[in-house]
Amino acid sequence: MYNIDSMYECMTEGVVKALRAKTAERWAVCASIWLARQQIFNAQDFWYAVAGKMLSELPAVEVATIEGQFSKAEDTLFSTVGDWPTLPEGLAARIGAWTPAPADIDLDALRADAVLKVDRAAEAYRMQFITPGYGQLMAYQQKLEEARDKLANPSIANDKIPHIIAEAAADDMTPLEKAEQVVAAFSAFQQVSANVEAKRTAAKKAIAEATTAEAITAASNISWADE
Repeated sequence: MYNIDSMYECMTEGVVKALRAKTAERWAVCASIWLARQQIFNAQDFWYAVAGKMLSELPAVEVATIEGQFSKAEDTLFSTVGDWPTLPEGLAARIGAWTPAPADIDLDALRADAVLKVDRAAEAYRMQFITPGYGQLMAYQQKLEEARDKLANPSIANDKIPHIIAEAAADDMTPLEKAEQVVAAFSAFQQVSANVEAKRTAAKKAIAEATTAEAITAASNISWADE
């Protein structure tokens, strides 16, 4: 267990982190020497080796602030410096035990969440191009039918295409121009929708086949815009 009241455990973890990064800092040198003097975890030689290596990497001005506090035996130890020492297996195991193993991830639940995320994101992207709502959808469908009727029969009676007539008047366009615009917009949306559907289907397939949490998460992160 990682013990708040045992400060040497925090010191140990900090020094080992600096060792693994091969980073020499004055605090780590001092901590290593203290750990060695106290023979923490019965690893005195290791702590002194860490201190000596880090000491050799420090700027002279920083060495000068602490070297007067070394014992004669420590002066001798630090006079010969080797490579970065290897962390003893027993100490590595002890430090590793301080961090609990991550909880098992329910991949099935994660897949279900990822699929829901993909579906919602796909719909949200589509809604950038149309107005949401069932009533609005019905209006779009009716307007598209009227636009196609107008293009097929330019002389069609106005009362047969009320949506086109109303929007053409509002936008200061002819009914034929409005019909062409509506059909063109629908064609453009069809391309967008097809692209979204292809990506959505591919993502859900990748999610189903993924065997790790990382792969599932990656599969659910999609760029919806055409590339």
